[in-house]
Parts: sequence; C-alpha cells; structure tokens
Amino acid sequence: MADTHRKLLLIGLDAADADLIERWTDDGTLPNLARIREEGIWGRLSSAARYLTGSPWPTFYTGQPPSDHGIYHDFQWRQERMEFAAPAMDWLPVRPFWRAIQGDIQAVVHDVPMTPGTEPFRGLEVTGWGSHDKLVPPDSYPPELLDEIRRRYGESPIRTDEYGRASIAHLRELHAELVSLTERSVNLACWLLQRPWNLGIVVFGALHRGGHRFWDRSSVEGAVPETLGSWYDGALPELYRAADKAAGDLVNAAPDASVFVFALHGMKVNTARVDFLDEMLARVLHGPAATRAKPGLLRQLGEAMPLSLRRAVTNAVPETLKNRIMTRWTTGGMKWEQTAAFTLRADLNGYIRLNVRGREPAGVVPPEEVDALCARIAEGLQTFRDSRTGEPLIEEICRAADVFPPGERIDRLPDLIVRWHGASGATHEAITSPSLGHIARSTPGRIPNGRSGNHAPEGFLIARGAGIAAGGRLEAGADILDLAPTALRRLGVGAGVPLAGKVLTQLVP
Repeated sequence: MADTHRKLLLIGLDAADADLIERWTDDGTLPNLARIREEGIWGRLSSAARYLTGSPWPTFYTGQPPSDHGIYHDFQWRQERMEFAAPAMDWLPVRPFWRAIQGDIQAVVHDVPMTPGTEPFRGLEVTGWGSHDKLVPPDSYPPELLDEIRRRYGESPIRTDEYGRASIAHLRELHAELVSLTERSVNLACWLLQRPWNLGIVVFGALHRGGHRFWDRSSVEGAVPETLGSWYDGALPELYRAADKAAGDLVNAAPDASVFVFALHGMKVNTARVDFLDEMLARVLHGPAATRAKPGLLRQLGEAMPLSLRRAVTNAVPETLKNRIMTRWTTGGMKWEQTAAFTLRADLNGYIRLNVRGREPAGVVPPEEVDALCARIAEGLQTFRDSRTGEPLIEEICRAADVFPPGERIDRLPDLIVRWHGASGATHEAITSPSLGHIARSTPGRIPNGRSGNHAPEGFLIARGAGIAAGGRLEAGADILDLAPTALRRLGVGAGVPLAGKVLTQLVP
C-alpha cells in the first residue's frame, strides 16, 4: 500500500465544545490549538450524540453506528435477562479499530473512553486510567505496563462522578483533581510516545467532567461565596487552557507527525428533563390519575442511605451483583405483565423501551401494535409544557430505527428517543398537560443530578499535516464515523474490521 512510515497523532478532547474551541482559538485563550487550526483545517462533525449521548466513543472506535455496536449508555437494558447491565464483552462484544489494523503499524493508545479492557495487538494500550466514564477499571497491554504507570504516575485522580449538586469546597477539590489529571495524563502519554509508533491516540477526560460540573452555578449546593465567584466562573476556561497546553506538549513531543485534534460531542447548558419522564409516561399510558410505579423496598432503603454510603456499597460488590441491585433499584415494584413501556436509564435525552412480546421474555405488546403505541406515547408526551410559562419541554421524539441505519444490534437501542427543548432544563418547578394533568418536580427549579452542563450533539476536528491545506474548512457532512477510515487511509493501511464512514479526502494527500 502507500507509504506506511507516516505518523499520525490523534488527540481527543473528550466533550470539548466546538463553540468554545472556536471562540477561544479566535481570541487567543487557546494558543496551541489556534496554531494547529491556522496551519490546517477546522470544522464541525455530526455525531451520534444527537440521539444517544453515550454512543459517540463506541461509534468512533468501532467505526460503526450505534445500530451495529449497540452501546449507548454506561448501564443499559439487556432484554434477554430483563435486567440492566453495564456493557460488557460477554453480551456486547466490540473491537476497537486499532487492534485490527492490517499493515506494519505500531499503535500507542491512551485512555480512549468506554473501550472494553485490552487484548493483545501490535502496539500498546492503556484504558480506564483517566477517563470520565469509569466503565472499566484501569488496564493495559502489555499487562505489566500498568504497574509501571502506577509507579511513575500513580493512580488516576479522577473519581466516579457523584449524583446531585456539590458544595463549593467539593467542587474546588474536583477542579484541582481535573487540572492534575490533565497534567499527569500528558506526561504519561509523552512517556508512552517515546516508544516506536506510527499511530498515536491520546484522549484527555477532564473537560467532560468539568463541563458537567462547571458550566454554570446551578451545579453548586447553595450560593457561591462572593469571594469565590470569579474563581468558579473561570474554572471551566482554566480546564480548557490546561487541555490546550497538553495538546501543545504532545505536538512538540511528536514533531514529525500529522495531527488530528477532535471531540466527538460538545457540552452546553443541561437541557435534561428525564426526572419527569417516568411520571409523564405513566400518565400517557394510564391516564391523568396515574402515577409511576411505587419504588420497591430496595430503592426505598437505598434512598434512605447517605449518597456516599450508597456509592460505596454498590462499588464494593461484584459486577453481576451490582447489575442485579441496579435492576431491582430501577424496576422494583414494576409488574411486567402490566407494563407496555418503561423508561431506560439516561442522564440527558429520554429513552423509552416497549415491552414487546417475542423480544422481551416478559413482553406484553404484540409486534403489530408497536407502531400505534409509539405514536400514542409521542403524541401524549408532547402535550406537556412548563406550568408557569407554557414553554414546550420537547424538541423531537423519534424512533431509533428511523434515525440509524439497519444494524445487527438495533434491538439493543431504545425504541423511542426524547430530545428535549434546547433551553435549560433547570427552570421547571412543575409541568402540565391539558389532558394528562399536573406534575410537580421533586427538586423545583433545579435538575436533580446536579449537572449544569450536558452533552451537545456536535463534535469538531482540527487537522494539520503534509498535504492538508492551511486555513481550510472541513467539508460539509463530515461525521465522527469518518475519523477512523480517514486516519487509516492517511497511514496507508487496511482496517481489518468493517468501517461505515467515508474518507475525508481533504485530509488525505
């Protein structure tokens, strides 16, 4: 094939927002990214995050849409067992493209989120060390590499994200952890890149957690003290500046490599209203007097525990037991023989699953009635509005089968996806429907999960290297699916696995 001695460095800024990147590379806030942008091509990427907010990283690393890889959340429905479970190789096997490359290519890969552990391949890889998602524990190939990383760089400082608003003291600790995470991660990555390589992939996770927790002051429990107001308001820009410095350090460590800097989705104000969705669905299915199923005993006991204790208990048990606990927590009190549809776990867009006969073992909805039930649910949900202003809650309700191509795992995806209106979801105290009644919020005027920022449905790419025109704009229609085939074409090697995206010809000499 073509010259295989080219080098390509992919730098992932997890959840970096395209609007912020554009603004801050224009005004000098991010000088290293500004220089890469001036010397190459910049543009936006369409993303599976528009509908399934947890799907972009699996979409990138498999080179396939969610209807084929089947991963959309860190805890999702497993219909053959009628339970929720974390995605795992025993039931959702996937293979990142760099582990299957055909050709004389050495890959060095660090911290690509939501990857399923490691396996032998031509290169080295570190997973789960500093990523936001915490889907898998830290791992490496070769296995002994992780022990050396711990000796040199310690354990990752990023903790599992906690539910609810946080004290300003906790957020100051988190911010320091995230700055440290980026600094330690780039030092680790530069050390890894001292080995022979042709393809380098390094992802920084701090902007993801930081975007959730530092977008605006609604993440804070109570008022922000006047003396700390400027610190809090500058916390997110500081995290971006740390990421910019890290990108510059990586580029300097690989002066002979072409560079792709990218994000698979962005981060904007949190538009989530998922805390209303159970009650809304119950009203649509059973009328204005209906309420969501009474929580089971396990959930009642769990909600009586302090959050820190609840987290410690669930993290201390084996994965199979954790799956059972979380399933009982979510579905306890639900009578499947009377359940036509139910909500799936989500933190932004709403997901609804139909209990379909022949697909779910306890299914009650005949397949021939699925279309009518979906239409009824969508029509009913869209009647709800803010009880005070009358503003709509919902931007779009769609079926997964209508927005993703046919695929072997489309049955793993939600049946209905609820995209909320683009305004902040924190303002509602109650919602109302002319036909389905009034629903008061359990946390009036705020989103229960404490996240002021949440995923935005657009990524970006900045690309620089031989044959890439300086100061250019990326062609319209570019998608996150296109990153893997474009990278491999630039390296002149075969994928070894099917890739659904197209090659972005502007980036291939």
